[in-house]
Amino acid sequence: MVNSGHPTVTQQFTKAIVRTLEDSGLKVSGELSGIIEEISQHARVPMPLQDRLWRSLVDAYSEPDLGLRLGRYVQPGNLDIVGFLLLSCDTLEDALDALITYHPIVGEGGEFLSMEDELSCRLIYSPFHNVCRTTRVEAVMATLIQLARYLTDNRFEPAYISFQHAPLMDPERYEAMLGCPVRFEQLADAMVFPRSQYALPLVQANKSLYAQMRQLADQALTDMQERDFRTRVVRILKAHPNWGKEKVAEQFGISGRHLNRTLSREGITFKLLSDQTRLEMAKALMTEGVSGSELAARLGFHDESAFNKAFKRWTGITPGEYCCV
Repeated sequence: MVNSGHPTVTQQFTKAIVRTLEDSGLKVSGELSGIIEEISQHARVPMPLQDRLWRSLVDAYSEPDLGLRLGRYVQPGNLDIVGFLLLSCDTLEDALDALITYHPIVGEGGEFLSMEDELSCRLIYSPFHNVCRTTRVEAVMATLIQLARYLTDNRFEPAYISFQHAPLMDPERYEAMLGCPVRFEQLADAMVFPRSQYALPLVQANKSLYAQMRQLADQALTDMQERDFRTRVVRILKAHPNWGKEKVAEQFGISGRHLNRTLSREGITFKLLSDQTRLEMAKALMTEGVSGSELAARLGFHDESAFNKAFKRWTGITPGEYCCV
């Protein structure tokens, strides 16, 4: 699982949610249009913005079946690299294993867990959020069923879907929309199906494409993990601006050399990241009117003169000149 404490969702999947509104006969509101415009500015959508999107959806469309309606329109292509990886798998078991491993690429708003016994399997979804939880969980479960049926040319037949929450509408309506029995107020949100269905072949299985998509997915997941590492380094530096490379590396149980090597894969060194972080902090403190001596102390400099020299090295101007700009 990749969850940095600042989870994100791929823009492609977020926009797919909105596109399904028109496909399901719902109009896009003015507020929602504004949020969509904000979303377009992010390569990956921060979870607070995703939360706003769902609040706007739920406020604008009071229909109790909103989550199910949206989930039923999701296609593999809406899941970025992961969708094409799922399409190219040999069996349903392979596809679900890939989903469990690579779902953070699509979104870090929750995690999947697989449990099985001699006869049945449970694919459990655990969200990390509470904003519009019920609607979003229903959308995820509807998406799971839709994907499993799509991948197997409608041969997938779940035994039932379980929800932790109480029904938002007549239970028979759930069963009609999901095409299977539904249970409510259960211990977990899960898709339950006979173990024998693991062996269902996928209609678009392609070993060559699978190898390519697996390589791309591995790289995407590695990139996310490295960005997470950089975020954690910055968080430590903000708490301890005077710490050097070795001290920060200790917090990860690695050497300073290993720390720099990991950061270098993102095209940055520890010194540059430390300087950028302290400059960002300095500008924020100067905006608040913090005095030079206090600012130097907070940022880990011996005195105000040392801070002034560093600031000029970073920006080309002195702190006094910066404040006058």
